[in-house]
Amino acid sequence: MKIVKNFIPPTESTPFNPAKAIEIPAGGSGHIMMNGMGGESFGVRKILPYALYMNKVFVSARLNEDLYLFRDLQLSVVHQLFQHIDGLLAPFIIQKSNSLVFELTNTHNTAQTVNIQLVGYDHYSLTKLLNIYQEIGSPMPQPRFLYGQATLAPGAVNIDMGVKAKSIDVEARRLAMSSDRPGDITASLKVYNTTIRNEVFLEQINDEFGQFYANVPFIIGSNMPFQVYAYNKGAQQAKVSFLAETYVVQKSDANPLEV
Repeated sequence: MKIVKNFIPPTESTPFNPAKAIEIPAGGSGHIMMNGMGGESFGVRKILPYALYMNKVFVSARLNEDLYLFRDLQLSVVHQLFQHIDGLLAPFIIQKSNSLVFELTNTHNTAQTVNIQLVGYDHYSLTKLLNIYQEIGSPMPQPRFLYGQATLAPGAVNIDMGVKAKSIDVEARRLAMSSDRPGDITASLKVYNTTIRNEVFLEQINDEFGQFYANVPFIIGSNMPFQVYAYNKGAQQAKVSFLAETYVVQKSDANPLEV
């Protein structure tokens, strides 16, 4: 995967990044619809959400009317994935006249205000970035998200979080997890029955990937079993979410390059 680093947007680009808020009653649902800026194409590099109790808000993100980026995850895992990095290695694009819709459910016993900000590139920056990739003879990296969630009974062991692989090969670069029972949850990861992470605490996974990409990225083949197992060492029920930042494997990946 060829990655353009240290990209500088053109001078005509705007520094504005859109944000919207909604108040959701206890046990209620709502949605936030974002269409970039002025209806033009917008390249999303970061999703920055906030609510007072993000472990109690569940979110699905639907892009360009029909493609779900992820579904039914704790808002806190989205916050965890994006908060400490500059942004995705390449943006995903809200096409002109389309939208990114966040479907939200508040499971807390009080109302919550949820705010979501998108950080990324306007159409001027996107045009420049796409031109650079054309000049180096490589398609722009295509981000994809792998995700799963589970409700764990007290003492639960080896619960599969239901993470589904894509129909294409993807390369995993970063992982994030969240739970409403901090300190109680451990997890392990396997790709096609090969262990790639032994059982560690959720907090260790977030420490490993919070500000850094994988020391050795790993490939998850098309429709290949990718198993995330969770364990609850606590005495109370726990909800757990998993989110991974991955990229479509390109034919040129045999000769990676950063420019």
